[in-house]
Amino acid sequence: MASLVIRTALFIGILSCVFHYIAAGTIAPSPIASRNLFAANLFSVVAPEHLSTNVVYSPASIQTCLTLGFAGAGGETAEEMRKVLYLGEGDKRQVVQNYGEFLSELFKTPKANGPILKMANRLYVNENLKIAEEYNKITTEYLDAKAENLDFGNSDEAINKINTWVEEQTEKKIKNLMQPGSVGNDTSAVLVNAIYFKTKWLKPFGDFFTRKQDFKMDKKHKVQVDMMYQDAEFQYGELPEYEAKVLEMPYENSDLSMMIILPNDVEGLAKLEEKLKDVDLNEISSKLRTHDVNVFLPKFHIEFDLDLKEPLQKMGLNSMFSKSANFNYLFSNTGVSQSVSDVKHKAFLDVNEDGSEAAAASYVNLMFIRGNMYQKIFNADHPFVFAIRSKTAVYFAGHVTKF
Repeated sequence: MASLVIRTALFIGILSCVFHYIAAGTIAPSPIASRNLFAANLFSVVAPEHLSTNVVYSPASIQTCLTLGFAGAGGETAEEMRKVLYLGEGDKRQVVQNYGEFLSELFKTPKANGPILKMANRLYVNENLKIAEEYNKITTEYLDAKAENLDFGNSDEAINKINTWVEEQTEKKIKNLMQPGSVGNDTSAVLVNAIYFKTKWLKPFGDFFTRKQDFKMDKKHKVQVDMMYQDAEFQYGELPEYEAKVLEMPYENSDLSMMIILPNDVEGLAKLEEKLKDVDLNEISSKLRTHDVNVFLPKFHIEFDLDLKEPLQKMGLNSMFSKSANFNYLFSNTGVSQSVSDVKHKAFLDVNEDGSEAAAASYVNLMFIRGNMYQKIFNADHPFVFAIRSKTAVYFAGHVTKF
C-alpha cells in the first residue's frame, strides 16, 4: 500500500515537501494580512506544544511547499488548502500566479551589502510517472519548480540526491533532511522548497560588550548565557494588552527586521503566545515608537525538527491526509489516488553580535551603560518570542526558552 508524504526543512531556512501515492480507496483581509495570519495561526498551534523547547521554523517556507501541493489538488482538498493557506479567490492558475508574484517580490535580487535571502523549489518525480502538463506548466512558470525524475525504489540513492540538493541550497546548514527509508517504490514525488537567509544587523552588537549573565528559564531555574549588549535607537513599545515589551531590530540594507516580544512575567510565555493567536505582527509593529534603548539579548543557536501533520490538521488541513484526498492534478498517468502521510520541517537559526549565522567568539571586559532618564531597558533574560519579518511576510518565527 502506497502513501503520500510532505517533508519540510529550513536553514534560516529550508523547507521540503514529499508526496507519495496511494492505491485508490486507501487515502487522499488583504493578501498581505492574510498571509501573515497563516504565520500567526501556525504559531498558535506549534508553540504551545513546545513550551520547554527552543523553536524556529519558516512560515513562508511551509506555505510555499504546501502551495506546490495545492497546485495539484482538487475538490475538498484544494478548498481546505486554499482556506488554511490564505491563498485567496480565483481559479488555480490565478492563485498560483498571484502567490508566485508575491514570492518574486519577497526574494528579489538583493541590494549590495544587503541580506542574502533566496528561495528554491524542486520537484522530484517517480521515474515511472509523468507530471500533468498543466501542473508542470504553472509550477514551473510561477514557482520556478524544476522537475527531475528519480528511482525511488533505490531509496538510499534517491535520499542522497535530495539531501545533497538541500545542503547546496542552504550552504550546508541543513543536512539529512530525508531519513533512511523515507522514500520507496510507493513514492510518487518529493516537493522541496529551500530558503536561505544570511544578514547583518543594521546596528551590530560590539562583541567586547558581550558577557556572562543569568537567563531565567523559570522562577526557580537559571543558567549563565552570553548576553550581548548595545545602546541605540530602536522601535520599542510597552504593550499592556499583551503584558509584554516589544523590540524591533532592523537588518542592514533591507526592510527585514527581528521582532522580539518579551513577556513581563518570567513565566509568562504561554500566556503571551495565547494572546498572539490570530495577531498580524504588523498590528504590533504599528504600536512601536523610536526610543533610545539599552538592549540585552542572548546569543542563541537553535536546531529544530518539527512534525507538522498534527498542527496542520488542527488548522483545518484534514482532507489531504485522508483516504478521500484529491491530488488528481499532479500526474497524468498514475491511475491511483494521492494523499499526504506526513509533513516534516527542519530548521536552524544562529543569532550573534553581527547578525550572521556564523558563530563568533567573544572577549568580554567591562560593559558601560549610558545614563538617560528617557532611556528604555529591554533585557531578554527570560523566555521570549521572536520573528524575522518584513511588512509583507514572516520568514522565520519561534521562541527561546532555555540554554
